[in-house]
Amino acid sequence: MLTAFLSRADVSRHLQALHLLRELREAFTAHPASLLTEALRFDTTAIGNPAQVRHATFPGVPAWSVATRVESPKGPRSMLQLHDAESGHALAVMDAIHLSTLRASMVGALAADVLARPDAHHVAVLGSGTAASSALKTLRLVRSIEQVWLYEPEPAFNFERARRLATSLSMAIHAADSVAEAVAAADIVLLTGDVTLGEVKLRPGVHVNVLSADGFNSPPLLAGELAAARTFIDGPESSLSWGVPFAALSDVLAGRAGGRKDADDLTLFASSSPAYLDLLTAWHVYEGARHDEALTRIDLEA
Repeated sequence: MLTAFLSRADVSRHLQALHLLRELREAFTAHPASLLTEALRFDTTAIGNPAQVRHATFPGVPAWSVATRVESPKGPRSMLQLHDAESGHALAVMDAIHLSTLRASMVGALAADVLARPDAHHVAVLGSGTAASSALKTLRLVRSIEQVWLYEPEPAFNFERARRLATSLSMAIHAADSVAEAVAAADIVLLTGDVTLGEVKLRPGVHVNVLSADGFNSPPLLAGELAAARTFIDGPESSLSWGVPFAALSDVLAGRAGGRKDADDLTLFASSSPAYLDLLTAWHVYEGARHDEALTRIDLEA
């Protein structure tokens, strides 16, 4: 049996955003968060750089995954292996950095759709690189956006990135000189990297998405605002030690729990990147690539 190898470009090519959004929403609503546990998570620094290994299964998916991630001076490197649930055969090996970025954007869009105010049309994107552009592009699938303010820590890239995004998305995107300027008129704030809100206060009624929240050792916003916010998460509550209770996003999507109660509520969604969501995304990509004759396929047992 052949094993398929998918590069970053292959993963992007075989991910159908609208279909995956529907599949993730259905997965969230079908299974309470308390039933979705990771079978294995192993962190080590024995090889010199921080490394992580995660295993996941999910009800109804005829495969399981093992993902490895290593932090290096040139940035993170990650690979996901997809195995047949019955035989254990390796179905596919794929780049997991881009896959996780796209998955985080999808889940963030689902969260914003049910937690942000219905009239939320102004967005602040804090962060850089593909995570920022992916989060914005995916949000457009669920919400109508009128204005965007983009802020990234490197001033030299800020204006140019805003210009390119505005051209590619055909929408108004402004380069903000500071976090405060970016969020001043925002209804939805997307934190996509290591940029925090610092001491900046948010307007009443704002929704905040913290993508890759497990990368923050401490909350990326003022303690008082976090304590007053209605907070939600896509994985086990214990995965974040921010000192506040989190409700499960899955319960809100399924109607088992309420989300926003008032127009002035500050709502916050923190993505803890549970491994089962990457499994669901990887299976989606694998299914889409089954008949792609351009992919490299190798019989590892030959």
